[in-house]
Amino acid sequence: RHFTKDDILEAYINEVYLGQDGTRAIHGFGLASEFYFGKPTALLSVKEIALLVGMLKGPSAYNPRTHPDRALERSHTVLHLMADQELISSTQLKKALAGPVSVIPVPTHSPFPFYLDLVKRRLLEEYREEDLKTMGLRIFTPLDPLVQLAAEKGVAEFMKTRDQHRDLEAAVVVTDSASNEIQALVGGKRARFSGFNRALDALRPIGSLVKPAVYLTALSEPGTYTLVSRVSDAPVSLEAPDGTLWQPRNFDRKNHGDVPLYKALVHSYNTSTVRLGMTLGLDAVADTLGHLGHTPSPPLVPAMLLGSLDMSPVQVAQVYHTLASEGFYTPARAIKAVYTPDGDTLQHYALTIEQRLAPGPVFLVNKALQAVVSEGTGKSLARWLSPNLGIAGKTGTTNDLRDTWFAGYSGNRLAVVWVGRDDNLPTGLTGATGALQVFGRIMAKLPNTPLDPGPPDDIEWAVVDPVTGQRTGRDCPGALAVPFIKGSAPDHLTPCARTRQQTGPQPTAPEPESHRGETKKPRYLIDWLKDVFK
Repeated sequence: RHFTKDDILEAYINEVYLGQDGTRAIHGFGLASEFYFGKPTALLSVKEIALLVGMLKGPSAYNPRTHPDRALERSHTVLHLMADQELISSTQLKKALAGPVSVIPVPTHSPFPFYLDLVKRRLLEEYREEDLKTMGLRIFTPLDPLVQLAAEKGVAEFMKTRDQHRDLEAAVVVTDSASNEIQALVGGKRARFSGFNRALDALRPIGSLVKPAVYLTALSEPGTYTLVSRVSDAPVSLEAPDGTLWQPRNFDRKNHGDVPLYKALVHSYNTSTVRLGMTLGLDAVADTLGHLGHTPSPPLVPAMLLGSLDMSPVQVAQVYHTLASEGFYTPARAIKAVYTPDGDTLQHYALTIEQRLAPGPVFLVNKALQAVVSEGTGKSLARWLSPNLGIAGKTGTTNDLRDTWFAGYSGNRLAVVWVGRDDNLPTGLTGATGALQVFGRIMAKLPNTPLDPGPPDDIEWAVVDPVTGQRTGRDCPGALAVPFIKGSAPDHLTPCARTRQQTGPQPTAPEPESHRGETKKPRYLIDWLKDVFK
């Protein structure tokens, strides 16, 4: 193979030796950036870049921790060279030459540094840092080492399958789906290296992860919307404040006419979601997001309906936990209790629960999210997890394939995964080919209970014809049982629409003798999509 100069340079900057962390060598600018500055290369200043470049002459001699003056002098030489080559302006040069270069303290070698970073941040909300260092407090957390290791291995295994995407990064949050206690947290693909904590600090557009909030808003109006209400997936064009036209398209570049509301969510149709959201009102969707746990309120622009709001994985996990817990909001917990060295209780962090959403509409959305996994954009999850678990989840992909997301939950566990690049360049991956792959690997390593919530008291089931959405006989071809909020199921009983449309009015054929006296059972909503709406 012939390698270009760019190929050779890229290999060099990814492999060059730039220091030592105990017994571990620091190779490559990406790792060195995290080691010395605690952030990815995309966030480095000109001054910090110059310091790393200066270290190439001698990583030990120009180590900014052990020889700060020498490292600073060398970085000034590099800055002048950059100015001579017109890589930076004279203004940038003057600014970069002013003052020292700050590096972070030597990273600690704790077993789970990203999770401990989360715990420390929560403690600093209530304790002074000097007290945490000197008081000898005993901190009890919900960290589960087995879950943490599974999360780290899931990321590592996925990264091994993407050798050609060396700049990919990932973040993972795993919680108990009942208590919302954080069991595991991964802030980057180098799990043992404390640096930029993407699970907490990477605020990225969430794409289609926002869509359940749109459909929950609709289903909270049962007099108008049900799972089988027809919504338009026709092209949509909206004028932006600057006068330009915003014309979102579906991922498959097709439009699908009038579709059941349920199908629009399962297949993550963009145009029907935007049409529905604009009919509901941006403020109504924003209110639903707030009830789910998103703060602050997002900008009320149409692009919000397709996830143009930036969130961290921890924030996404909070929103999806409210769905997983049937509309009950519980703040995520990373600390259970704090004790003195003598065992006296300083603080116990009790579980708090607040019902923010009616359980009926949440039940309907969860049924649709289970179908996302069984029949929709998340169906490749079957490679790792049994369909009997009834996993509910949602894929997310942002513009130009820059960010990939998956949020999902079983009966006892919830996980959110982000896969992308720190420099925000395209990954070439979707939610299904990126983040979902990590989710599957993680959950397959853990014990999971099936997600099978009982219907709330305000849910009733009705047998409907999938062609019309109207109530029909149990013996009609394709008849299915659909959950409705009580009082919203169709009242009018119609003939078998499919038979009527395909063959014209027909007399009812007698049942085979072997089936006489039996009642044909309708299929359930999660089973009919493939046959009816393919």
